Amino acid sequence: MNRFLASVIFLFCLINVSQIWAQDYDPDESSNAFEVLDIRGIISNADDGIPEVLVELYENNKVVDSFETKKNGKFKFTLMNDEIYTIQLTKGGYYTKRISVNTKIPREYDDIYFFEFDINIDSMEEKNYDVQLVEYPSALIGFDQEKEEFASDKVYTKTYFAELEIPLRNKDFPESNLPN
Repeated sequence: MNRFLASVIFLFCLINVSQIWAQDYDPDESSNAFEVLDIRGIISNADDGIPEVLVELYENNKVVDSFETKKNGKFKFTLMNDEIYTIQLTKGGYYTKRISVNTKIPREYDDIYFFEFDINIDSMEEKNYDVQLVEYPSALIGFDQEKEEFASDKVYTKTYFAELEIPLRNKDFPESNLPN
């Protein structure tokens, strides 16, 4: 009798647990993915496109695409909805730049959108930035519901570059070069 009761309780628990797991799993979730954003850019220094910049597209902290730019410094990606991507630009002698792109859009929107921008990468010979700040994205791009398009967060970018421009602290005399 105890064995029978234990089997019934086990079966009851198994059924309830499987129902809970089934609620979290949506087999159609992956089929809801669609192309939502064509993002294009030109990488430059001053007004000239920069060739041979390594452009890497990260999704979930994994590189999903990468290539080097041609002479004109242009790049293009087509991104899927409901993801957060990072575009990383790297070239020897230049500061690495990152752009964060959030492709989450309200359910009622299902078109493909376009976003184009120019991005300047600075030579390490021309500028002296705090390397730790360079690790953060220089721009955040996401869907603006008021404009019904993808846009960059101008306040974030302005704040980022203001922080980046603060002079570096002198290692020998830390108090002598602190920002006001």
